[in-house]
Amino acid sequence: MEFRLSDCARLPGQIVFFIISAALLGYLLYKPASSFNPIGKSSFVIPLTPEITKKWGKEPVHVKTGFMIHQFINFDVIKNDFLITAIVWFEYDPTKISLETLGKFSFTKGDITQKSDPVVTKISDNLSFAKYHLRVQFNTIFDYTMFPLNDHIITLNLTNTSVSADDVIFDMSPVDFVVPEYVTVSGWNFVKHEAKSGFTEYMISHENKTTKEPKIVLSVGIQKKDIRQLVLMLLPILLLFYFCVFMLSIEEFSLKIQNILMIVTAYMAYNVVIQAMAPNVGYFMLIDYLVLFFLLVMFIIFVALMLGELPEETLAKSTYDSIKGGTVIAVYALVVGVVFYLTHYLV
Repeated sequence: MEFRLSDCARLPGQIVFFIISAALLGYLLYKPASSFNPIGKSSFVIPLTPEITKKWGKEPVHVKTGFMIHQFINFDVIKNDFLITAIVWFEYDPTKISLETLGKFSFTKGDITQKSDPVVTKISDNLSFAKYHLRVQFNTIFDYTMFPLNDHIITLNLTNTSVSADDVIFDMSPVDFVVPEYVTVSGWNFVKHEAKSGFTEYMISHENKTTKEPKIVLSVGIQKKDIRQLVLMLLPILLLFYFCVFMLSIEEFSLKIQNILMIVTAYMAYNVVIQAMAPNVGYFMLIDYLVLFFLLVMFIIFVALMLGELPEETLAKSTYDSIKGGTVIAVYALVVGVVFYLTHYLV
């Protein structure tokens, strides 16, 4: 049986391309949706090394520190707003650092909305244990470039601005940062958590000196387990795209133009819904690229449909049928290629 390019625009050919492209798109979207791939920069902390202490000329007091997240009261990834109840504790030598100084700890990009009085226990003659119950409201460093295929690292920085890092350093081992299994959030999995101890430093220009502050970076990896948002955003876009491509199989000009204008109108209206669901950022996200790309594809299809109204002596029907078939192949190939690029090489 002889293959003709025009056959691609007919209904049987369209169905074949639809099935193949839908299967490929499902695979391309499933892979990043099912794996943990956080993007973006994390908070920076300078680890304390022997070379640094030698440069300082003294060894700072080391305070063993622990942190446990008890509950997420507010967990809003879109608005970047979090509220937790937690416990922070210090194991310290009261002859080297006072409890009053330790109690001045704080969190960068966060506010302690509630703080209990310390519960102090004497461990030995030279070691004491102090525990605080807290509520902390904070935001974190997020990169939404891959939204809605976005995994994240939530970071919370524990510091103390009342002491210098060359005087006091907070030490936290991995086992002392605890996120219990009972801490759950709807739609997300806690994949991993880690703590990095050290210090941060910055220059105060008018004083012409460097300030060093002890710092612990607490990181929690979260992976989206709810595909509802992904389906609600992408499925309507894909369905409108497929409806638009199938207009190339309709022969009556007035019917296909009327339908494609309705599809584009619905597409633009749904874009308003998408923008309401998406984070408010100043850069393009995956969903923005997809919206613009599918809009461009719809314009290409519209131009191909308009060519059908050219006179026979200008554009022969056989040539126009071949153009429609080539358009079908081109847009399906473009969709698969662009989605592959955006999901694998955008970041």
